[in-house]
Amino acid sequence: MDVPPVTGTAFGSDVNFVYNKKSDTDGTLILRWEGGEDHIQDREVIGVIYESRGRRKNEVQSQLILRVVTSQSSPEATRLTFSFEPLPVTNLPQNYLDRHLLTRAPQHLFVPPNPDGSRNLHVVVSTRSGVGEAQQYYNDVLSEALAAIDLNRETYHIHVTESEKSVTNIVEQIIRPRANKGIAQTILLLSGDGGIIDTVNVLLLSSQIVQYVKPTIGLISMGTGNAMANSTGLNRDATRGLTSIFRGLPQNLPTFTAHFSPGSVFLTDEGRNTEPLPSQSGHGIVHGVVVCSWALHASLVADSDTTEYRKYGAQRFQMAAKALMAPDDGSAPHVYNGKITLYKTDDKGQEYSEEISETKTSYIVATLVSNFEQSLTISPDSKPLDGQLRVLRFGDISGADVMRLVGMALRGGGHEKDEMAQYAPINGLKIQFEEADDRWRRVCVDGKIVRVEEGGWVEVRKGNKEVVNLVT
Repeated sequence: MDVPPVTGTAFGSDVNFVYNKKSDTDGTLILRWEGGEDHIQDREVIGVIYESRGRRKNEVQSQLILRVVTSQSSPEATRLTFSFEPLPVTNLPQNYLDRHLLTRAPQHLFVPPNPDGSRNLHVVVSTRSGVGEAQQYYNDVLSEALAAIDLNRETYHIHVTESEKSVTNIVEQIIRPRANKGIAQTILLLSGDGGIIDTVNVLLLSSQIVQYVKPTIGLISMGTGNAMANSTGLNRDATRGLTSIFRGLPQNLPTFTAHFSPGSVFLTDEGRNTEPLPSQSGHGIVHGVVVCSWALHASLVADSDTTEYRKYGAQRFQMAAKALMAPDDGSAPHVYNGKITLYKTDDKGQEYSEEISETKTSYIVATLVSNFEQSLTISPDSKPLDGQLRVLRFGDISGADVMRLVGMALRGGGHEKDEMAQYAPINGLKIQFEEADDRWRRVCVDGKIVRVEEGGWVEVRKGNKEVVNLVT
């Protein structure tokens, strides 16, 4: 059934609007005028607002379509360019307004300032995330979109990162003290998963007092894999999560905790240097919200975290995986050695331990999310923010079979049901490493790489503390 056109205006000229809704997440607004037409895709629309300024009596109230337009300088370019291109219109079709009209102000963006005038809405621009798109996105999109809803530059505090420690320092010096004073705060993070991880670790590694108020995070995905954004629906359109920030609500962000044996260290500076882990009860501790992994996954994340690899965006993971699966010397890919114990819950609600008899592992992840990349559905049963930790493991299998299973994950799933895969909900797991070479004792916690000492271990457990909310 054809939808009849609706007569209105765009940029002050008469047009006919037709809105074709293709699905719950996809549609096209068609604008037709004498001699031409234009299309606006749902995936680029943040929302629609009414303009109240300058309206005269009996004048038709104008509307503003807030949208983000993405362009690419060439098919080979990894860095995109973003622009905020609001479209002033009148008399949009009702079915279009039903989907896109912002019927309420996003309260998490309108957080009151402190009595001294200091602001509690923070914008953090992570300059090193992904391929370096964050600063341009803030300049040309986010600042303009906030201004469109009357949040000008004076209403928020902008922080531009200068090092890997910048987010940690911001949270330690500003966010945590105010949260412990019961002050509501919102952080708009233009970053990858790393910005969330740094925030969560600072907050979880310190005590929260009674009046603690969880900071709210609005994530604009600027990283390489963007697992959190891809798993929670923030990347379901082309706005990088800005639509969710304007239309969504804060939800609790589940966490996990990885405990490490003494002597474990962070690898930094492309693996050339080390830093001590935060310590608790004599062993290292790192908190996460996405994944703790060993074997192939940890190795490819570690090997690809270089300035050279990062130029290729998300392709860096596939490039590193190919190098690991087909070594230059023609040898077979490494199969990792270690004893693995899974912690599960029985039908009566009691926890029990399950030791995996096979000590050789090709791939293992413990994850809270479904997608490591937009097209890589690693844990199909995971639902957004459900808090359930799940394990996916491949044992002593050939490189060809590993790539076959990963290929299935890249096509949306099915690998988890393969007889060569082990996939299950868990409360946690423990790995006791039996590798002499440091290279095969690297563990990935949400992109951060930890090297475990020979004979050491890592134990992962679901978190039991809630310290931040994520807008979804």
